[in-house]
Amino acid sequence: RHWKNSTTLYKHAIEVNGNNYPSFSVVYYNLGNTLVKKNELEEAISHYKMAIKINPEHVLAYNNLGNALSQKGDIEGAISQFKTAIKIDPQNALAHDNLGVILDELGEYEKAIAHYKTAIQVKPDFAGAHYNLGNTLTKTNEPEEAIRHYKLAIKIDPEHVLAHTNLGNALAQKGLLEDAITQYQTAIKIKPDFSPALTNLEMALSLLQNMTSVP
Repeated sequence: RHWKNSTTLYKHAIEVNGNNYPSFSVVYYNLGNTLVKKNELEEAISHYKMAIKINPEHVLAYNNLGNALSQKGDIEGAISQFKTAIKIDPQNALAHDNLGVILDELGEYEKAIAHYKTAIQVKPDFAGAHYNLGNTLTKTNEPEEAIRHYKLAIKIDPEHVLAHTNLGNALAQKGLLEDAITQYQTAIKIKPDFSPALTNLEMALSLLQNMTSVP
């Protein structure tokens, strides 16, 4: 039998087998992931919850449920899921990073930084955590450390457009316009239509021209 898509396949598996096997937690989890990609958040959330009901230790289901709740604006619910994931697996880098992002948005920068650092300690090559830590360190007025983590993110993932752009911003704030321009140009090379890099490049070039034209 040919299945139109993975959603149809997962749903058929659930209809045929119900919840008779503990391994079906994975089916509900995968179906939740597929539905998130289609932006069907309500149904995704219900399937993540079912995955957790079948397997209360399913750390990734808690993590992705947290992400889905966050996308729907349920911040308290998302925080609860990330904390549960961390309670089950204190070394879960994804949950620490995701919790850090929400805490940053709430202005709880020191707590966010602590979770990013834990994520990096567990997974040193986690480009996203280095990038997010750079963003929060920028907000706490720690530009040197922010730059260091943006550079680490780029070293791990040279195609990280946001890291190149925000590194450019941090360098520009320090007056290093030529270095900033290089980062913006790299971001644009990776993603030619990335408007923040295009806008900031134009501003940096204008500032540099004004500085060099002053007698």
